[in-house]
Amino acid sequence: MHKLKVFSLIIAFFMTGCFEKQTTSLNIGTSPWPGYETLYLARSLGYFKNTSVRFVELGSATAVSRAFKQGLLDVATLTLDETLTLMQTEPDIRVILVMDISDGADALLAKANIKQLSALKGKRIGVENTAVGAVMLSAALKAASLTIADVNLIPLTVDQHLVAYKDGLVDAVVTFEPVKTKLIKKHAHVLYDSSQLQVGIIDVLVTRQSIIEQRPDVLLELIQKYFQAYRYLNEHRQDAISRIIPRLGLSHNELLSSYKDIKLAGRQLNRKFLSGNNPNLYVTVDKLMPLMLERKLLSEKKPYSSLINDDFIQ
Repeated sequence: MHKLKVFSLIIAFFMTGCFEKQTTSLNIGTSPWPGYETLYLARSLGYFKNTSVRFVELGSATAVSRAFKQGLLDVATLTLDETLTLMQTEPDIRVILVMDISDGADALLAKANIKQLSALKGKRIGVENTAVGAVMLSAALKAASLTIADVNLIPLTVDQHLVAYKDGLVDAVVTFEPVKTKLIKKHAHVLYDSSQLQVGIIDVLVTRQSIIEQRPDVLLELIQKYFQAYRYLNEHRQDAISRIIPRLGLSHNELLSSYKDIKLAGRQLNRKFLSGNNPNLYVTVDKLMPLMLERKLLSEKKPYSSLINDDFIQ
């Protein structure tokens, strides 16, 4: 609960204008998610000591998107879906790093008495008002031959999911790690997860073209330190996990289990997704954008030939 209060205060600062962007720092906005912890591992290891890199920890992707849109952040961790949503109004947004691919870590969980997806009819489902939440929910309902009209949606940011479930305000939740594991401990069970999606959920690091032009040296340092921490996580796993555990509130085994459903991205995977004549990220966008348009998650198709900047991953 203490962490939730801290997140709420930070969001309040953003909303009331009390947060002032530090112009000398590179402000990076994140929300809780194991795939983003490689950045915090780098900080824990002292890789960002004496640098201008500064982390702004927010309680949800909604808060991160809003802060980035308001110009309070220089860099943000988002899903590709959320990036495409932002691109509708922020044409200068650029993907500079692929952080991970969710392969089951995003999920729809329900109470024990709801045995199958079709039993969600008429039930209260908590979901964050983001593209990835909408994609997950839409796909799960389609698999059950249900529509949005068949369920009662309860808009909740991810930092509200666990409390809402515990207090009986919802019957099911569309969420992701580490909340997924915490809900399972409260006897919720998975009815649908991201491994069943036609298009994978990809987490990326984004910035603006203007920031790339103004501060390429700091962005390069940020991403090089990320790759350094990625190597440390693979080569010194026990120590790395022990550093990450306190931030996410999971046990050692729970965190290891959550990483089984997340493919963390190193330099090789980044080159595959961001470099070359036909980078895999654009292949994914080609599949994702029509799906988002069909489900009215995007208002119109926007050109995305400049979405990738691979200058920092080589």
